[in-house]
Amino acid sequence: MNFIDIILDTIHDTWAMLPLLYITYCILEVFERKNTQDDKLFFGLQRLGPILGALVGLIPQCGFSILAAMLFVQNNITLGTLVSVMIATSDEAIPILISNPKMYSSLLGILGLKLVIAIIVGLFTDHVLFRNQKILRFEDIEEDYDDKEYEEEESSGSSCPCCYPEYPLWISALLRSLKIYVFIFITSFVLTLLIECIGEKTLSMILLQDNLFQPIIAALFGFIPNCAATVVLTQLYTAGELSFGSLLAGLVTNAGLGLIVMIRYKAKKKDILRTMFILFITGVIVGIGFMLL
Repeated sequence: MNFIDIILDTIHDTWAMLPLLYITYCILEVFERKNTQDDKLFFGLQRLGPILGALVGLIPQCGFSILAAMLFVQNNITLGTLVSVMIATSDEAIPILISNPKMYSSLLGILGLKLVIAIIVGLFTDHVLFRNQKILRFEDIEEDYDDKEYEEEESSGSSCPCCYPEYPLWISALLRSLKIYVFIFITSFVLTLLIECIGEKTLSMILLQDNLFQPIIAALFGFIPNCAATVVLTQLYTAGELSFGSLLAGLVTNAGLGLIVMIRYKAKKKDILRTMFILFITGVIVGIGFMLL
């Protein structure tokens, strides 16, 4: 197969994703353009903790992991609630799986499992690992950070590099769809080229297919704070080069920009390390567990 044939095959395999990606992002834009700084959501995260955190995290946008990180840095929510949001977050994996009808069963499995895992790990973190956490109630909070700076970042869209709030909804959704499609196209092209050049067996060995180390590598890869990480993981899974358990491991550790926000707003190092450790161990255990089933 020559270079032109690979390009044509990649176009044939991916072009049908564009309409579904666009529809998905139009729906997401409606939710994202609503004010997430809602007191009801704040109070809910305190009262229901990991349960509401897991439900909120399932919505595929980076805003909620950022919000959870900010609330945790201000000592407004527990570590368990933060972890539940991050575990449930799937970033760009959901739009990609939605755009591929063959992956609908995998999509439902991922959403259901991440919801359950997020709730269990969040509650375990709060009620077993760190039972004596103290948080500030919102009605008693005195502002101790620069709201103006944070609001400027939110209004400029800098907290969400995949979003384009300065454009109308339909243009922003189109730009996001094209951006992710480019990632998908490049990943598919590279995978096809690799398969042609080195062969499926050699590629499977490189990716440690059916090896217990694969979920560990996927979990580490998931820490990359960029939508490209979930795109690559999901494309490898749809290509059959990544197991379901390994995909789940990578999506568990991929917390969007939440960890970056914790570092940016100078969260305690031990809290950052605890969060990363919980995410990593959860991802590895879940990934290996599904490989052994």
